[in-house]
Amino acid sequence: MSKSFLKPSVSTSFAWVLLLGMVYACGGGEGGGHPPMTMDHPPMGEMGAARQPAVQAAPPQGGDASLAAQGEQLFAAKGCIGCHTIGGGRLTGPDLQGVTERRSYDWIVAMITNPDSMLRVDPVAKQLLSEYMTPMLNTNTTREEARAIYEYLKSNQ
Repeated sequence: MSKSFLKPSVSTSFAWVLLLGMVYACGGGEGGGHPPMTMDHPPMGEMGAARQPAVQAAPPQGGDASLAAQGEQLFAAKGCIGCHTIGGGRLTGPDLQGVTERRSYDWIVAMITNPDSMLRVDPVAKQLLSEYMTPMLNTNTTREEARAIYEYLKSNQ
């Protein structure tokens, strides 16, 4: 009987190196992954409610058309359209029609800017993950960009 089955082939070795590289790039290696949470990404309190930062960045009551236009561009550029629609039905992620009526501004901004933390501690985010089975990607979106995306979502309600 040949013992060649015990010797890893070049393609098997390459596959392991590739797999380990992907795990490291996704945060599995030492020091890898996403940056730690800062006050731009408020920590979560009891029942997943975001603790309020010292300065609230809540949007003004009226809509901002130029900010919404910027948000539309960001929604495409950040890849949101790959998983979400607005009124077009479910894709990999939920349809975002009416999301600004169902969720608070702070919740939406936290989910956009720091989905990793939200998926670990927020009950609603956890429920969405269990329903859609795909975690929302961290696109390194700033609070200002998230505000523009919020305005775009709000303008399409």
